Amino acid sequence: MPNVVSDPLAVELEAYNRAFSELELPWRWDAATFRDLLNAAHDRDFIGVYVERTQPHLLRVYEKAFLRNLVLEVKERCMRDRAA
Repeated sequence: MPNVVSDPLAVELEAYNRAFSELELPWRWDAATFRDLLNAAHDRDFIGVYVERTQPHLLRVYEKAFLRNLVLEVKERCMRDRAA
């Protein structure tokens, strides 16, 4: 039986982690990290807040918007694939 996740936040967290994996980013969020980002990122820019807090060196090479958009594009595709 496939692993069925019905909680919308758990589905979104799973999609973020799949996106990180597909993009070969060494990131993995657990539920506590995601809850913390939900509280900290009032504009829902979870990637931006995460990078600023834990990977600030990346901002010397990439713009925050580029990283955010890259991850969100793959995350949204992962969510669509899951729903199909």
